[in-house]
Amino acid sequence: MRTIIVDVDTQRDFMLQEGALYVHAEPVVRMAIARVLQQGQRDGVPIVGSVDSHAHDGWEFNGNGGPFPQHCIKGSPGWLRVFHDVPKRTRFVPMQLAEGGQVRNLVGESKKGQGTRVLDAAALAAEAMSGVGVYFEKEVYSLFSNPSSELVIASLVEAMGGPEAVRFDVIGYCTGGYCVDAAALGLRERGYTVRVLAFATAAIGGNTGAERSANDLRAAGVEWVVSP
Repeated sequence: MRTIIVDVDTQRDFMLQEGALYVHAEPVVRMAIARVLQQGQRDGVPIVGSVDSHAHDGWEFNGNGGPFPQHCIKGSPGWLRVFHDVPKRTRFVPMQLAEGGQVRNLVGESKKGQGTRVLDAAALAAEAMSGVGVYFEKEVYSLFSNPSSELVIASLVEAMGGPEAVRFDVIGYCTGGYCVDAAALGLRERGYTVRVLAFATAAIGGNTGAERSANDLRAAGVEWVVSP
């Protein structure tokens, strides 16, 4: 069975102590995330992921009636990925409509005078298979809130032999009922085989939050992997 790594929200505002919404985790968690990404890159495993991305008026912020302080403001230092160089090349897919079931991701020139290019789902999937990390912007918990993600992931799975041939390994921030859980559940709802590598995740709510995630995800058919 072939693997796709799903790197969820490994951003400075969550992972660094000075981050706006720092989530405590033992140092071994950060090391484990780095190892999974580095090993995946060495082995040619496709890496996709999400980037939590907000404007100043995001509903999540307590100044707007939500539960969290301002965090991951798009373009701010805290919005950046901690492991920015793993994978070595990345493609950012902003929030956008996937009209008519088609992804139209605009990117710049690869050759002078070429003009703006349009990458569809198949092209982005091909990039993922060639070692480019494909990261989807999102504004709420689920990776699939970006309409492009479902289409690109489906295209990637098909290129790798179909759902029966592929397993997703989900890592990152955070379990406890938040974005890692949402990504894993979204994948399961679409019929995919999914593992959460719990040793490479951080939980909001500490051990209690992690235990809640383990129970909920197992009940949904997601494998919860405690150790490497």
